[in-house]
Amino acid sequence: MLSQDSFQPAPASVRERIAATLVRARQRDRTLHAFIELDAARAARRAAELDALPPRARGPLHGMPVAVKEIIDMAGALCAWGSPLHAGRRPAHDALLVQRLAAAGAVPVGVTASTEYALAAAAATVHPRDARRSPGASSSGSAAAVGAGLVPLALGTQTIGSVIRPAAYCGVVGFKPSFGRYPTDGILCLSARLDHAGVLAARVADVIAADAVLAGIAAPASLPTAAHGATPALRVLQPWFGEEVSAAVSSTLDGAYQRLRGAGFGLAPLSVDAGIAAAETGLTDTLLTFELARRHGAALRAAPDKVSAKLLAMAERGARVSEARFDEAVREQAALSARLDAMLRPGEIALAPATVGTAPLLPEGSGSRAPQRLWTLAGMPALTLPAGTHGGLPVGLQLIGRRGEDAALLAAAARIEAVLGAASHG
Repeated sequence: MLSQDSFQPAPASVRERIAATLVRARQRDRTLHAFIELDAARAARRAAELDALPPRARGPLHGMPVAVKEIIDMAGALCAWGSPLHAGRRPAHDALLVQRLAAAGAVPVGVTASTEYALAAAAATVHPRDARRSPGASSSGSAAAVGAGLVPLALGTQTIGSVIRPAAYCGVVGFKPSFGRYPTDGILCLSARLDHAGVLAARVADVIAADAVLAGIAAPASLPTAAHGATPALRVLQPWFGEEVSAAVSSTLDGAYQRLRGAGFGLAPLSVDAGIAAAETGLTDTLLTFELARRHGAALRAAPDKVSAKLLAMAERGARVSEARFDEAVREQAALSARLDAMLRPGEIALAPATVGTAPLLPEGSGSRAPQRLWTLAGMPALTLPAGTHGGLPVGLQLIGRRGEDAALLAAAARIEAVLGAASHG
């Protein structure tokens, strides 16, 4: 796993750090294509403002370079939603999350690529370790930028699996909080029932620091470490989806579980109810496509030459969902979330594969959503940690907590990272 040590020793000023970040990003991004735009002028102005602050006025993210996914508004920046339909779109205002990052002292350096409407046609971004491979789904630009060591933190979003999957493929930490923990004002809305903002970062400590800022809560007095607190109870989920987990992933995670047991963690099995497993795919599709059709269907149909067949098909599918069926699906989602929450006792953490395989070759697409989808539907917090590598490609371990227990999940992630961190560098 990358760490913020990649950015050390720190330059004497924020301006120097940001200038070095931009130089590195311009060079590497010629082949990586993680960014659709780097904004040196804005970043330099912000860095100069931060350098002028006295130490007591500095925020918790003082001088940290960050990247922002292109479906999250930044004033004056290119935020085209990954679609030629919105080419040249430059919003007038920052999304609330961007405002919070800036107020905490972070410096946005650019906009990262998204798939089309964060759902369909892939961006030009490639995997930071192997340019023949996919970096994942819609937060692919953010994941690749962090995975390549260009920034230590990036904003992403997840409506099905678009934080966890690209983070796992690119060997970084990805965090999708409980539903509603982060505001989505100023972010492309696909489904008000499923959309989550999230973060991709070099290490768990960066996620914890950013989480307090993004959630608008007081920063923790100290970051959890392997020496702090009781060892969390861990439950290993049996596969609940029909797709086969590859030998590369299962063998790597088996090794991770062995290391955790050796470090004193207790790991007990856990199963998802078969009825929930059978319902999740259809329920997610109903909620998502219904809202997609009503929010964006007219614009998509008006310019079919600028829209992929996949996205058009999703909107057409949603147009056939009735109001009554959508309302029923909302009730089913609430019941499903309550049942999944009840699987875990307070403070317990579930463990599962983050993906079914390592990063696929580009012609094969961006991989399966199966391991990530259920936790988005349920609104439960999920985080992926690098657990090791197979054939030089990262494998992610997914951690899932109860709704609202984001702090417990992050604390457990810090403890687990301390055990697995050395292996994840492989």
